[in-house]
Amino acid sequence: MVLNERRIGEVTVLDLKGRLVLEEGVAVLRAHVNDLVEQGRTQIVVNLHEVTYVDSCGVGVLIAKFVSVRKKGGDVRLLHLTPPSHRLMEISKLLTVFEIFESEADAVGSFTVRKGV
Repeated sequence: MVLNERRIGEVTVLDLKGRLVLEEGVAVLRAHVNDLVEQGRTQIVVNLHEVTYVDSCGVGVLIAKFVSVRKKGGDVRLLHLTPPSHRLMEISKLLTVFEIFESEADAVGSFTVRKGV
């Protein structure tokens, strides 16, 4: 899996490409989000548009990072779920846990709205 980071104001967008699975992407995403949290960057959008497959470990790391970021006063939003990823989130009952967006502008802007700025 390839992970590219972009910043839009105070929000960090992580563009993922490839497979978010135990053998390929989970450790990369976990370490990267941990680094962001250590830097105090806790407004994170994870763009899944180019993720071709997510396994249970991939879902697990999304949940774990969601929790760790929340504990630091931030949040994680998901962007551009593919149909298989959406189905997996639906089956896992996670559609009510994560805020999911189809528009990057809406995902990024949602942090400003929540802060009341």
